[in-house]
Amino acid sequence: MRVKDKNKTIAIYNAVMFLVEKEGFGGLTMSKIAKQAKLATGTLYIYFESKELLINALYLELQENAASRFLADFDETAPFKNKIKGIWINYFNHRIEFYKESVFLEQYYRSPYISEEQRKIAHDLKVPIIKLLEEGQKEGEVKSNIDAALLFYSMLGFIREIAAEHFLGTYTISDQTIEEAFELSWNGIKK
Repeated sequence: MRVKDKNKTIAIYNAVMFLVEKEGFGGLTMSKIAKQAKLATGTLYIYFESKELLINALYLELQENAASRFLADFDETAPFKNKIKGIWINYFNHRIEFYKESVFLEQYYRSPYISEEQRKIAHDLKVPIIKLLEEGQKEGEVKSNIDAALLFYSMLGFIREIAAEHFLGTYTISDQTIEEAFELSWNGIKK
């Protein structure tokens, strides 16, 4: 069995994310991936037997990385608003710093490549945050007449849009705008 070069795996993953961002999944082929990664197509098949296995492996790796970033430095003892702000800022920073990865994850989640098992993994990553919002509802911190998942999605949608506009160069982010954006998001969910 051949030892796989980690740098080649990274090049392959980067090639997939670049191509998915530019063209989507529809035209993604192993030969395009190999060309973008500057590898022979045969070499690519040594690393991944099929496009589906490659895409699934990349998805799982990116999901694990993202999950660890979302809850980084989470302080269970902090006031509720600070807990939400910490997660909000982590998610926002992830969207900015790992924009291509985020685009890949979104497109994959909505593609025919995702299995029910992988969709469950994605769902399970949301559960701690939704449960936190449910706790906030019980404590009277956030709106209790709206489903906690909907509150969560409202925050995520807002973050995604700001990050996309920033990445496209149509909106500039500063520390002040991040604070203002969080406050807008908070005002949308607080009781």
